[in-house]
Amino acid sequence: MAMIDDIMQQLQSMGLDVSGGFSGLGQLGAGDISQALQSQYGLSSYQLPSSMFQPLSSDLLKGGLAGTYSPQVEATGQTLLSKMLAAGGGEKGIQAAGGFAGSGQQQQYTGEIKDVYGKGMTDVLSQTGQQRAQSLKSVQDMINQWQQQASGIRYG
Repeated sequence: MAMIDDIMQQLQSMGLDVSGGFSGLGQLGAGDISQALQSQYGLSSYQLPSSMFQPLSSDLLKGGLAGTYSPQVEATGQTLLSKMLAAGGGEKGIQAAGGFAGSGQQQQYTGEIKDVYGKGMTDVLSQTGQQRAQSLKSVQDMINQWQQQASGIRYG
């Protein structure tokens, strides 16, 4: 999987300014990309015009940041927590306790509630992780495409 550090290192090795961090890569224009690749591959602006390159969109970059998914994870956690608390204090929870603290039924019921919460959180974390990985892969694919275009002209 493409990681942010790998992407930043690749762009820096191409001669692009990455001082603005990952989210700042949206500031790189087609001209910046073209000039960096011209230098890297010894090509002219005629051979490698900026019109050949699509810059990285801020939306695509945003998808690669973990913080983008925090609201989704938090909302799911709050919903699951509310359901867990309601279930634990509801009629089933009271019946499971049987009026006695520490009963086996109570522990089993509490464990089942926790399992539902844990599964729900695991699902949302897995889903958001996959979304983030796909965004980072798309960024990596675009950078690789830039290099393939330049390389194709240089060595083609």
